[in-house]
Amino acid sequence: MRSLITHFVLLASLAANAHGSALCKNHPSSPHWPTESDWQSLNQSTQGALLAGVAPASSCYDGNPLGSDLDCDTVQENWFLSQFHAEQPASIGYSYWANSSCVAPNDYAYDDQKPCQLGGLPQYVLNATDATQVATAMAWANSRDIRVVIKGTGHDLNGRSSGAYALSIWTHHLQRIEFDPHWIRPAFNSTENVAIAQTGNTWGRLLKAASDVNRTVVSGQDGTVGLGGFIGGGGHGPLSSLYGLSADQILQATIVTTDGSILVANDEQNQDLLWAIRGGGPGSYGLVIEYVMRTFPLPSNVVVGNLSLSTQENGTQEASWDGLTTLMRALPDLTDSGLTGFGIGTVSQSKSSNTSAVGRQVDVSMLFYLFNSTTAEWTSLLSPLQQQMAAFSNNQSVQVTLSEPDILPQYLDLFDVLNPTASSCGDISLSSSRLLGRRELNDISHDTVKDYHKRLTTAQIEGKTARLVIGLQGGKGPRNVEDNMRGGLTPAWRDAYLHVLVTGSSIETEGTNPRSALQAAADWTNAHKETVWAEWAPDSGSYINEANPSNPNFQHDFYGDHYSRLLSIKEKYDPQSILYVQAGVGSQDWDYNLQDGKLCRK
Repeated sequence: MRSLITHFVLLASLAANAHGSALCKNHPSSPHWPTESDWQSLNQSTQGALLAGVAPASSCYDGNPLGSDLDCDTVQENWFLSQFHAEQPASIGYSYWANSSCVAPNDYAYDDQKPCQLGGLPQYVLNATDATQVATAMAWANSRDIRVVIKGTGHDLNGRSSGAYALSIWTHHLQRIEFDPHWIRPAFNSTENVAIAQTGNTWGRLLKAASDVNRTVVSGQDGTVGLGGFIGGGGHGPLSSLYGLSADQILQATIVTTDGSILVANDEQNQDLLWAIRGGGPGSYGLVIEYVMRTFPLPSNVVVGNLSLSTQENGTQEASWDGLTTLMRALPDLTDSGLTGFGIGTVSQSKSSNTSAVGRQVDVSMLFYLFNSTTAEWTSLLSPLQQQMAAFSNNQSVQVTLSEPDILPQYLDLFDVLNPTASSCGDISLSSSRLLGRRELNDISHDTVKDYHKRLTTAQIEGKTARLVIGLQGGKGPRNVEDNMRGGLTPAWRDAYLHVLVTGSSIETEGTNPRSALQAAADWTNAHKETVWAEWAPDSGSYINEANPSNPNFQHDFYGDHYSRLLSIKEKYDPQSILYVQAGVGSQDWDYNLQDGKLCRK
């Protein structure tokens, strides 16, 4: 199907000469910025779906300058909860990406001497409820060279769901879900058991609906996360090591492109667009209205338990690093055996047992789960590793503990274990990540791997804690995805076993502005994290959705050798680049200034 919003497409072609060569995207101080009458016309043509951008914390400032309809107590009580920001049309969970312009009094950036301003939040929001509204808005913005941002839940570590002077399309109310056990796959003589879900759904909602028909999907582990940005970046979760990433399950999508076309992308038509939205970066090629994705049988049970490593008082710090390294080198084999899970290594300072010098130690907590299994099998897989990790210290310097596993009778019970408290947001950090496989973990020496761990877990401020987040989302699942289901997702996932994220940078919150603070943290991260990853895993890459958005080598690290093809698809479907996202395809040609809100060509 190809539906053209004729009036606005005509405007786009007429306006191309006026706007196409502009150095900056349209903004309120430019001569072509729409009048109030123009915005009202868009509102009427979208059946009253246009909303003015509003910061919810405006009610906490004298006179409520932006007209928030929430009282300040409600805003403060919910400010650090992901669900709260998901339910607000313009708000995002990490306010520094919106220039911290109008934040709640309990936010780190609050300053009672600064006024509440819209800042990096969008100028207007389309509260989308159908594809035609989206197509109208896209074509309208394209004709005026106005940046478009897409917000589902605003649960984005890299600031891609907001932007100053943008028209934001809020997909929150696109929530239809259907299931079809006999969906006919175009161009194939086969049927698929699928979920047909609109992009405004959260994974929690889709998981519950799938469970009701005794099926499940490859989702993330946080139920408040939405489909769109997650799938666009690849999307990993509890079932990824079995079936591949969420993007690997997409059989068809309905997509609105920037010229106002509503396209169906599958194996018979618009194949290039289907390939791109399968992990080739979110928010870059169009707005996905609806996905058709594979479903899978519900696991009959989940066996879950913990493995932990802790340094004993006056223990040898080196033993903790040896224990961590032994764990990491064992994970590829454990993943191939069916185990999956995630964990955190926490690096802190301590005094060595041998000298009075202060050094660094690492304590580790891993949650492992096994599907359709028994507690005996879970224990038999992990007991040898427990012994190997403890062997370095003769059980004196570190303590390695293996819990008694539990059996969860329902797959959805796992998500209660993974999310014991409500999903939070608002912390200030800049992380860096890499996908690691046997080449990086097993084909080099134990001591070399250990040294990389130490170098990657330094903290920008001495004495501060750094963390190593370890996810078992690779292995057979991504590696065995059929060629005809693979898309723009970085090929690094096909060889990876682990997705490893490191923290340690510090974002200054006083005496500076968010742009400068983020740049300073990025400079340090690039010098102390990205350079080490490039040395350790030069041929691998990173998971786009949980990576350093200021990585100077993002084209290679986020997209691999798919980048040039993705760029050509981007130029085909978004020739005016109104869909800009940081570290997205084509973003190297643009600079988004958080301070003045302008998006300009470099």
